[in-house]
Amino acid sequence: MEKYYHQYKCLLEYFVTHLEYVQTESKTIPGYKKYIEPILGDFITTGVGYKNQAIQTQISDWSEYGEHQVCINITCSFGSYMTNQCYLNWQGTWFNTRPEWDKSKNRIIRLYLSKQAKATAKSELSYSLSELGLFDNLPPNDNLKKFFDLFESLIINEEKHNAMLPYTNLLIDNKNLILTGAPGTGKTYLAKLIARELGATEENLQCMMVQFHPSYDYTDFVEGLRPFQKDGETNIGFELKRGSFKDFCVQALENLIDSQKSTQDINRDAIFKSAYYDMIDKIRNEEIKEIPLKSESMSMEIVDVSDNNNLILKAKDSETGKTYTVSYARVKKLSVVYESMEALDSISNIDKAVRDAIKGCNTSAYWATLYFLYKNFMQNRRVEETVVERKNYVFIIDEINRGEISKIFGELFFSIDPGYRGVAGTVQTQYQNLIEEGDVYENGFYVPENVYIIGTMNDIDRSVDSMDFAMRRRFAWKEIKSNDRLEMLDDLGDELKEKAIKRMQSLNDAIEKTEGLNPSYHVGPAYFKKVLLYKNNPDSMWSDLWEYHIEGVLYEYVRGMDDVKAKMDDFKNAYNC
Repeated sequence: MEKYYHQYKCLLEYFVTHLEYVQTESKTIPGYKKYIEPILGDFITTGVGYKNQAIQTQISDWSEYGEHQVCINITCSFGSYMTNQCYLNWQGTWFNTRPEWDKSKNRIIRLYLSKQAKATAKSELSYSLSELGLFDNLPPNDNLKKFFDLFESLIINEEKHNAMLPYTNLLIDNKNLILTGAPGTGKTYLAKLIARELGATEENLQCMMVQFHPSYDYTDFVEGLRPFQKDGETNIGFELKRGSFKDFCVQALENLIDSQKSTQDINRDAIFKSAYYDMIDKIRNEEIKEIPLKSESMSMEIVDVSDNNNLILKAKDSETGKTYTVSYARVKKLSVVYESMEALDSISNIDKAVRDAIKGCNTSAYWATLYFLYKNFMQNRRVEETVVERKNYVFIIDEINRGEISKIFGELFFSIDPGYRGVAGTVQTQYQNLIEEGDVYENGFYVPENVYIIGTMNDIDRSVDSMDFAMRRRFAWKEIKSNDRLEMLDDLGDELKEKAIKRMQSLNDAIEKTEGLNPSYHVGPAYFKKVLLYKNNPDSMWSDLWEYHIEGVLYEYVRGMDDVKAKMDDFKNAYNC
């Protein structure tokens, strides 16, 4: 990197000197004697470097950066070179270094980066010439290094983005994608990179990964009954709990619904939600024990709060013990129709009015709860205005073929079909009759349009056959070959990476030539990345990698074949090429 920093400093100094000289023809500008005078007889004023015009030769000593090249482009506009059409650019991109002029003095005062073809699109990073240490005859300073690092990172990030496009486009078009291929090709890591490209990470809760295995079932994935025991009680009961995928879909659906609302509706929802949960907190702390009905002489006693934050009420002093469920979703729905205490007070027939609004029963309990909420928690409450942006949610299933697919997905075979995303794919789950009133999926489950599924699997896994045709046709399939993910070895450094690739390709050639094996049995770069575990013992690092990580895998490939020892010797010789 120090070499590149030095080159870049010289390049910037030349660029500034060139522009100021063609603008002023002054021989006293900094850099004239170093950069212009030696080439004055052959000096080329203008040209487009990325078109390989002759001007590019004037920066040939500082233009090469590994696989990349920086080009110089000097044009004049109406006789002036004080134009944003004069710039340095990474070849093949619109990532440019451009000048900012003090036109009164015909001098460049700053350099900045732009990320687009539009010359005025500046990056946040710009420096004066003195801040960059140009013409100070000293080694590159920290500002110049930072400037170059950002310049280079724009290229690297763009390359990574472009490399991901075939995968992300495949996922977006099909909704469901399975990455398959030989062991160690980085399928799981690639799945997370694809999710990140869609803005979904585990940190922002828009990406979730589970791993299937023979014991994984419907209750883990969709929903099922789980035992629970209330505080202070000895009896154990059962309650319905969402599985990982359904719970993930609930979050995605909430975002999707909110993204379709106006700012006003979003703010109202936020105020209502904040007030409701404040009330729930006080109820859980037993600060509130009953809710008055419209007739002040009567009230509802609070029995419990469910896991979904629904209220369980009963008439005070009731001898029957009959309870009534008041769900958050329906209280909120009622609030849209009756937006204030005054509106609720004006109702003459509570049963009819509330039933028409929420399409449900327990009308007096709903009226009383909303009135109590307005009176005690909604007064003068404000939230910061916000807009909800639609987000992508990516659910990753690692080792998807290791589970019993039909047992895990159940009736979701229909709803995960790409053609039935959204309400069109609604199914009645096995526990539909137990879903609480007001649950977002109380009328049936479906996969929201903003949910994407990525599965990973090894071609040679003996459980591949468990993927039946009904499941296979619901996914796009992409094979990841051992040479597709060589960038996984970047952490090894150039020298080790080159050696690792040579060994891997030689070994895979030997595997492919072995009768009964094929490219699905290749050993991927993830195995060779493990050589870093033994970097403190350079004399034995490759033999340690073979003995502890690769030899056992290859033995499983050929176990039971004829001439196992001979085959293993061939593999080892190829590995030690």
